[in-house]
Parts: sequence; C-alpha cells; structure tokens
Amino acid sequence: MRAGVLGGLVALALIAPPAAAQVVGDCDSWIASARNVVWDDATRTFANGAIRLVLLDTTEPAAAAFHIMVTFPPPDDPFLDCRLVSAGEGLGFTSLSLERAHATYDPARGLTVEVPGLTYEGDALLVTFTVNQAAGTVTVP
Repeated sequence: MRAGVLGGLVALALIAPPAAAQVVGDCDSWIASARNVVWDDATRTFANGAIRLVLLDTTEPAAAAFHIMVTFPPPDDPFLDCRLVSAGEGLGFTSLSLERAHATYDPARGLTVEVPGLTYEGDALLVTFTVNQAAGTVTVP
C-alpha cells in the first residue's frame, strides 16, 4: 500500500498502538534526499509553521520505504534543524499518512505528533515522536 491509501483502516490507525520500533536519525543520509519526497502527500506543518513534516519514500525495501523528515528551528541557530523518524536503521514504515497526522502540545515536553499508517501485514500503526524546540530535540517513546 502507498502513502495516503489507507482505505477503511484509517479509523483503526487513529486508535492504534505506537509503532513497535522507531528511531530518530540525522538527515545527512541518502534517505533525506529530495528525490524521495512524496509530492502528493509531501508536507504538514505544526506550531504556526515552525515544525514541518515531510513524507519520504525510498522505494526500497518496498515493505519499509516510508520515513518522516522533521524540520524545526533549533534554539540559538538561524538555520532549520532536521531529523528522520524511521522504523529502524535504514528501514522505514510500510505506509504513512501525513494528512491524518495529529499533534498535541505540552509546554514541559514539546509537540507530540502521531502519524497513522499500516504495517506490512495491514495492521494499523501509530508513529509517535516529540519535537522539543527549546531543547532542539526529536525523541521517540
């Protein structure tokens, strides 16, 4: 299944447990290439446009091709910082939908974002991460 094509499982994805494995990596890799941007479901912004999510599709491995690029303004730096949220080192998720992403803000923790998707088996998943602009970090549970 491709990004944005979640069929009748979208409702399940919104109440799904967090994805089993999630890692935060640096954007200095082939995964973060502009060639991998999914232009039909490319971006989503939060925090008055300060935090941007970009959906990436590396094509291979086909069952783990989708990653989320997170850009945000770090403290005391005029340039945006960038992190990748993936399922594992070099592995993405089977399907993600940025258009259905949801975020909540806690001043003590930052902006927690939940992005629904599907596993290879077709089960709903919820990719969850927190962006703390004050600390300049992106963390996963």
